[in-house]
Amino acid sequence: MRMQRLQAIKPHKYGTRHLVAGEEYEVPARHAVALVAARRARFVANKPPKVRPAVEAVADFVSREPAQPTLDELRLQATQLGINVDGRWGVHRLQQEIEARRG
Repeated sequence: MRMQRLQAIKPHKYGTRHLVAGEEYEVPARHAVALVAARRARFVANKPPKVRPAVEAVADFVSREPAQPTLDELRLQATQLGINVDGRWGVHRLQQEIEARRG
């Protein structure tokens, strides 16, 4: 059975789903025609996913700088070192506290 991709124009129910305007979904072709005729949805072009060439992907990976630790990672490190972490501390303060504890 051929499926069509639709985008809801206004909120409506299809099957067991409650769809909101802008949401995309797939339905059989017969249902798609009925939903479009009732002005509840519109057809969406079936675009293939955009894929970057492998050379660009590798170049991006190689050229990246080392990732900065996230706030959650720093909080975990500080807790493991026995530092009482204040929820208001940012990345800079956590890095200072960790460096002070390590030496």
